[in-house]
Amino acid sequence: MRMVVKYAKQDRVKYISHLDLMRTLHRALRRAGIPVAFSQGYNPQPKVAFAPPLPVGMTSQGEYMDVMLASEMRPQEFCQGMNSVLPQGIAILKAVAIDESLPSLMSMIERALYCISLKAPGLCIEGALKDFLAQPDITITKSGKKGERLVNIRPMIHRLDIVGQEEGKVIMEAMLSAGSKESLNPEQMIRSFLEFAGIEGDSCCFADIHRLDMFLYRGNAWITPLELERG
Repeated sequence: MRMVVKYAKQDRVKYISHLDLMRTLHRALRRAGIPVAFSQGYNPQPKVAFAPPLPVGMTSQGEYMDVMLASEMRPQEFCQGMNSVLPQGIAILKAVAIDESLPSLMSMIERALYCISLKAPGLCIEGALKDFLAQPDITITKSGKKGERLVNIRPMIHRLDIVGQEEGKVIMEAMLSAGSKESLNPEQMIRSFLEFAGIEGDSCCFADIHRLDMFLYRGNAWITPLELERG
């Protein structure tokens, strides 16, 4: 049985690394007595895979892991068992059974939706945002295993809107590329925008970034991994 699990990474644990988060979830699976399937061979590993990782310092209500079980289990029972042993700050939100033949989540997920709260008292950014998005090329420097390289991130910004303002904050929503094909860190995008607008980001603005969900394209529509639930 293959199960897709949605979970939240809350403010209390937003500074732990993705590797530490994976270790915590693996331990929770053992403590909760979840019948996880293991690979064959000399060094069996639990068949657990994760969706694109969340950058350190951000919170989320739309994280996913893909768990292969050795026996059938009710999704509600899985959620209850995990939540009874997980530390504060990590919560299982929902689990669904999916078709075992589907590709990995990492290969299917292509986009992520973020809520960005920009602390910018008295700052009017509507015009600057419109001009920023009107650019055909938005180039940033990305660091990787092969060193630094220039990347045009404009094709990775699928939507960036101001959705509200409150108490000196500008609330934005951004749909960005995320996954194994290409991925854009929302913090890098915000830094690029602040630089374009002539704003010293670290000195007068600070962004709280929260991932709302992740999406894949299937059946001519953008859906969340939970919508892969088998019939």
